Amino acid sequence: MADIPFRPLNVIPGIDPATPVTCVKFDPHHELVWTANENGYVSSYYGSGLQRYSSYKAHKGSVRQIMILDRGIVSIAKDSIHLSNRRGLASWNLTQVYFNFFYFLILSDDGARDLHSMALMGNAEIVVAGQQDKILTINMIRGTITKTVDTESEIVVMKKSRLLVCGSTRGDLILHDPRTLAVEHRIQAHTGTISDLDVSGNLIVTCGFSERQGTLIIDPLVKVYDMRTMRSLAPIPFPNGPSFLKMHPKLSTTVCIASQTGQFQMCDVGNFTTGIQFYQINTASYVNCFDISYSGELVALGDASNVVHIWGDKQEPKMNHFSSPIDAPTMPMPPTIAVGDSDPLSSIGMPYYQEQLLSAWPPKTIYPVGRKPQPIPSSILDNMKMIDFVGYAPNPGLRLRNQAPSLPKVKLRDTPKFRSEQQKELYFGKRKGSTAAMFDHDNEEDVDLATGIVPKYYKRVEIKYSKFGVEDFDFGFYNKTKFGGLETHIANSYCNALLQVLFFTPLLRTLAKAHIGQSCPRENCLTCELGFLFRMLEDSNGQNCQARNFLRAFSTIPQASALGLFEPDEPDTKTMYSSLIQNFNRFVLEQLHQECSLDRVSASATLNPLPVSALSPIQQIFSIKTSSTSICGHCGLEEERVTYPFVLDLLWPKPTKEIQQPMLFSEILKASICRESHNRVWCSQCQQYQPTTNKKTLQDLPLVLSINTALNPKEPNPVSCGVFLDENGKGSQWLPLRYVEEPLSPIHCSVHVFENTTADSSEFSLCAEYELTAVVSQVQLANEVAHLVSHIKVNSDNDPELMERSSWYIFNDFLVKNVQDGEVSQFPSAWKAPSIFYYNKVSGGDPPIISEPASELDTSILHVDLSISKYRDPNYVFYQLLRPEEIKPGQPMLIAIDTEFVALSREETEIRSDGTKSLLRPPRMSLARVSVLRGDEGPLEYMPFIDDYIATSEPVVDYLTEFSGIQPGDLDPNVSKHTLVPLKVAYKRLRVLVDMGCIFVGHGLRQDFRIINILVPPEQVKDTVDIFHIKNRQRKISLRFLVWYLLHQDIQSETHNSIEDARTALALYKKHLELKESGLFQEVLEDIYNEGRKTNWKP
Repeated sequence: MADIPFRPLNVIPGIDPATPVTCVKFDPHHELVWTANENGYVSSYYGSGLQRYSSYKAHKGSVRQIMILDRGIVSIAKDSIHLSNRRGLASWNLTQVYFNFFYFLILSDDGARDLHSMALMGNAEIVVAGQQDKILTINMIRGTITKTVDTESEIVVMKKSRLLVCGSTRGDLILHDPRTLAVEHRIQAHTGTISDLDVSGNLIVTCGFSERQGTLIIDPLVKVYDMRTMRSLAPIPFPNGPSFLKMHPKLSTTVCIASQTGQFQMCDVGNFTTGIQFYQINTASYVNCFDISYSGELVALGDASNVVHIWGDKQEPKMNHFSSPIDAPTMPMPPTIAVGDSDPLSSIGMPYYQEQLLSAWPPKTIYPVGRKPQPIPSSILDNMKMIDFVGYAPNPGLRLRNQAPSLPKVKLRDTPKFRSEQQKELYFGKRKGSTAAMFDHDNEEDVDLATGIVPKYYKRVEIKYSKFGVEDFDFGFYNKTKFGGLETHIANSYCNALLQVLFFTPLLRTLAKAHIGQSCPRENCLTCELGFLFRMLEDSNGQNCQARNFLRAFSTIPQASALGLFEPDEPDTKTMYSSLIQNFNRFVLEQLHQECSLDRVSASATLNPLPVSALSPIQQIFSIKTSSTSICGHCGLEEERVTYPFVLDLLWPKPTKEIQQPMLFSEILKASICRESHNRVWCSQCQQYQPTTNKKTLQDLPLVLSINTALNPKEPNPVSCGVFLDENGKGSQWLPLRYVEEPLSPIHCSVHVFENTTADSSEFSLCAEYELTAVVSQVQLANEVAHLVSHIKVNSDNDPELMERSSWYIFNDFLVKNVQDGEVSQFPSAWKAPSIFYYNKVSGGDPPIISEPASELDTSILHVDLSISKYRDPNYVFYQLLRPEEIKPGQPMLIAIDTEFVALSREETEIRSDGTKSLLRPPRMSLARVSVLRGDEGPLEYMPFIDDYIATSEPVVDYLTEFSGIQPGDLDPNVSKHTLVPLKVAYKRLRVLVDMGCIFVGHGLRQDFRIINILVPPEQVKDTVDIFHIKNRQRKISLRFLVWYLLHQDIQSETHNSIEDARTALALYKKHLELKESGLFQEVLEDIYNEGRKTNWKP
């Protein structure tokens, strides 16, 4: 058996040390531990804190045994038996007087001798025995003796299993039939008395005394017997002398052995030679009793000093896995307080409270005051008839029945309504205009995080799904700004916070956008995916975006998996998102450097400084040129190498018990950059490990300084604890918004922090000035899963709307909101812990050598026929590539598009108690085919120029062949006969078409573009779903019905084909133009709806 790391947890001290504890027992139904002592008192203690729950006097003398039942607590003493409930109220009590008066047969010449033990025999009976010649059967309900059986031995311990096992004072094991109490077997276990025994299944373990030279000594062996064969097994040695035995309640062959000296151990009966560990309690006397909890996680030992020692093997152990709640004590009614009109409320006092009171309203809260009803018009009173005491008058029809004359203002809501519900309210007149969102910047007052109140926009946001899917969710409720948020419910979406920071880093954004304009051969290139994501966020204008393609490429990188950068499938409260995002920050910059590097060699691994021209663009932006010097303490050998790390980890002073002096941010930053360490490393000159001094010094400063705080949110936060302060000694503004850094010499550097927004250029002419531009923080409320938010400073760029507000915005996934400057650098308590700081250089240094995006759009990818399918069949090629002469600058092309998808995961639903089904998460779809047709008039009108099948490496759970036409094998490069391309190629082609300004025609394009993960400006989309729709109607007409009615064609009869669907959508759009030009469009649209109702929308 493996070692069980038991350790002391708590003790139950007694009031009188001269009164030993005689019994200890864990309650099998409640979180209670019961004790009894020599004075006859029985007490209970509750929970891990061992608070006293009840105590009562059950006997006049010492308590020999207690048994915990569902109906109460049974205890026996030398001449009495007692039953009471857990609150101490007695049910019945059998004493010596009862025995003498009713059952004189149990008396010997000198009366009843000594009751020692008892065992439960069913639900309503117990058997009691001791140093006497009778075994008594007692009815638990009535409290009477119902049966007596003669016995030849004096019994000191009994346990019930398949048989009733009794241990006698002569060392015998006597096995009785539980129904008749007849003796079935007898085994001589010890030569002296048995001190304890226990049973588990067919195993019997005993310990006792042996008689040597007329003296009883403790037998050092624990005897083990098999109840089936009545033979002994290998005994268990216990040199310290076993006195107490308990079989483990969860491990049927494990026994816990304890001695009177306070030593105990756990061992396996079948294999007790390995994995044994001894434990010793700290006691000044001897142990009287011992027990193990029914969960197996706690052990209790009671000693003669009236102390109970509790040991456990877990941090938060339980006595039972499923405990029932205990009865709370009846609280006395508080005295009545008379309060008159002239008595102040402060004279009563306030009760003790831990949560915010309901009456603690903000001082600026406005609430409606009840108003008097408007007077009834005289015209109604003149026509009123009185019947009894009730007046009746005809309704003049000025308002609806029981209608109120005025309505209260719309209350702010914490969560949005679905779009379908909002449209219903508009349709039925229950709602006018847009509802107010509580995250709107106009509805928020200045927030002070130091008050301890967590603003609602810091809390975790979740996407809710209706039966219409994610399109029905109102993302606009959380974002009233012009900046796009990023959606959750995507694997590894914890990266959203840092992706927003990278987007608002202008140099990196320029680099990524320039990269996607080049030819990149890598399929899973993070730089490409970052550029595509940045283009979406630029065009979002407040719409929600997804980082699905970037996160998909990120999940395919083996190094990311090896570094543990993937989010767990089911995160819990212990998930450290702060560590994840800091490791991801370091990894993504290194990965971008490798993808953009000219020579594919990391400069941080070279021994000699690289020339500026050899640095990659990422190194020019983020690298901190550092010199690392190693000096051997024995021979003085000095070695130097230059490194280019992208991220700086802050070096915090080690916590001590002594009161620390306040430490500034500048001091921490300086100590982190220019650090010195001492350790033993290999010396090439000494040819052995020698004490070595390592010094790191700053040589050059980056354009963007990325700092990992290296803080553990689970530990006390030194920023919020006030140990590290700002220049004025304020803990809340410890993080500076601007500072100056200066390399004074090859071995020194200086850091200066400024409270104002600019530094004196004359005083620091040779320095680099940095400005705080982003902060990523972990937010975790009590008993909730943590998440990440980012505060980002946005440049106004001469935008009047942005210039009127603060430059700082909070990005909480798809929640975006303007916040005040002071809120960014406040870390008041553990719920908000800083993870990453980004500082941008605002002065000093040369600009990086980064190519701007090409002014002319590269459309070559549209003119190249690409396919990774090994067996492409020319008969399955239904397109002609777009020729360069077909692209006319300044004239946007009209194109038709349709896509097909496959399911990578099934939807997650739950069935509610009322039988309705609720959608928890929709299926995860992946692009499988995209077809694009020419729409301009000409000889190639309606001719496809793109018909790509998309290869996928992820397992497909459903090809949706009935709706997509995709067959198994169509997306496999080793089998497919179609034109198969990677997702990146198909996406880049569509990105080029969007940048060309093409007009996209299709049916249901909103969902298509969402799954493709591309954002198309609304002015470039002509969706026939919206064109052939009446706004005050809920019905959206299907493509098949429109084609049947307008074009008199029947499509999608067997399966779907993206070329056919795109061609018919284009024909419908041109039919719309004809009808609109003739002025008949609205009339025809009404006829379509009328015909649909007649045919139930079936062609």
